[in-house]
Amino acid sequence: MQTIKIEIEDHIYKKVVDSGVNLQERFKEMIYDFLDDGYPAITTEEAKRRVAKAVKDVRNGSATLLTQEEYDKDMDSFLKSL
Repeated sequence: MQTIKIEIEDHIYKKVVDSGVNLQERFKEMIYDFLDDGYPAITTEEAKRRVAKAVKDVRNGSATLLTQEEYDKDMDSFLKSL
């Protein structure tokens, strides 16, 4: 196991300590998420292909788009899940 030194301003550290957050556990979770976000990796070419297809679908009218209300509801649900 390796040790990482992190410098945090005193007022921020005090807030973290007062909140009861386990900084070491939260940092480990962040590192694991950084390394693997749960989504499969794709190549640059695949990403370009998907974007090009999405643009084509929007231009020719075959894309399924959300209404503003549907988007707001979906985004609200997503933000609550964080």
